[in-house]
Amino acid sequence: MKNIGSTFKMVEIPSPLWGIYQEVYFSPLNATHHYLNGAIISLWNPNGTPMNMRQNNFLAKKHISLISRQNKSIKYLYGGNADMSYRELSFSIDTSLAKAQKIALRCRQNAFYYVKQGQITLYNSTQLEQYCQLNAHFLSRLCRPTLPRSNAAICP
Repeated sequence: MKNIGSTFKMVEIPSPLWGIYQEVYFSPLNATHHYLNGAIISLWNPNGTPMNMRQNNFLAKKHISLISRQNKSIKYLYGGNADMSYRELSFSIDTSLAKAQKIALRCRQNAFYYVKQGQITLYNSTQLEQYCQLNAHFLSRLCRPTLPRSNAAICP
């Protein structure tokens, strides 16, 4: 698969990590109805490699700048575990599945979520054939608005 002059190797996500991705919860920064359709893609920790806050913020700004050129509304949220002790800054954009895959690859993410009428499907960014429709409506995956001070997604 080619994208932006780079070649992406199709890699299956191993079962333990794939299972963790399926246990996702979200903490939205906007009204929840903004997230019921489109892609949810992390801006942090590319290729699953934990980075520090400065590195993650740099990457987030870079990717947001590129994504915002599409003239689509971008909404922000955290994706993480149920108590948000591990969370990554992510964004939601109403776009096609094919475009969502291209954006996820550009952001160097292993996987992304695609929401259609509130139903969440997890996709492998390099091969859409590896996917899992989550057994929950998006609204049931929302968690408390108060985030913990610490975040296991950020390395020191």
